[in-house]
Amino acid sequence: MMMRSDSIMMKMIMMLCIWAVMAAAEVQVPRVFKVGDEFGWRVPLNNDTAVYNHWASSNRFHIGDSLSFVYDKDSVMEVDKWGFYHCNASDPITAFDNGNSTMNLDRPGLFFFISGSNGHCTNGQRLIVEVMHIHHEHQPDGSMPPSMSPLSASPSASATPTPSAASTSLLASLSPPFAAFLLALFCFLS
Repeated sequence: MMMRSDSIMMKMIMMLCIWAVMAAAEVQVPRVFKVGDEFGWRVPLNNDTAVYNHWASSNRFHIGDSLSFVYDKDSVMEVDKWGFYHCNASDPITAFDNGNSTMNLDRPGLFFFISGSNGHCTNGQRLIVEVMHIHHEHQPDGSMPPSMSPLSASPSASATPTPSAASTSLLASLSPPFAAFLLALFCFLS
């Protein structure tokens, strides 16, 4: 009886160590994203007003990450939602015109950026970035949150997910290391 108890205890300690290593591997290292990749920060070609939001939707932003705006004879401004949708550069939160600007993403939620150069914002040089909460649920492949949909002339009401889209199984809602730990623990104890 004592051997069985010691064996179970050793397996549990081993599983705890594995879980700790896996949890540490999940820690996010802050990244720097070059806005627009090779295209950079400039007026989109061919009146492609959604180019920057397509770029943002292909990346996943976390607290601590930063955006690098690289541009010539232009500017970048962080503005509020109203300033974004109305291309209003008169009251920015922050503004830069040095050609190589870095914006730190220091909180979860939406960040709104526009060019302060006359006419650039209305021609599509604007960007919405959504920074995820620490335990953000992943969007299904191919979907964008309502805030990241192609731009319209004015803000639309945010869509609420249907119950079937919002509901997930218990296992799917667990972090991968913790789910792996539970699965391994079940295998060891059975």
